[in-house]
Amino acid sequence: MSKLLEIEAAAEALPAEQKEELVRFLTARLQPTEVPRRARLVAGPNGTLLLEAPPGAPPMTTENVKRMLAGG
Repeated sequence: MSKLLEIEAAAEALPAEQKEELVRFLTARLQPTEVPRRARLVAGPNGTLLLEAPPGAPPMTTENVKRMLAGG
């Protein structure tokens, strides 16, 4: 039996709470530590500032920014 099959079988045998803990652990290990997780200001053309979304976030359109600033 391959190691991956053994791991899968062991994971399936876990109670739901421990499965969730395992998923959180693995997800944290797979996330690159250098990737920004928040929007940031970057230099744009002609001295303007642009809001850059982090990877996986919705695009920073005018509508989305207004919605975020409004708290919704």
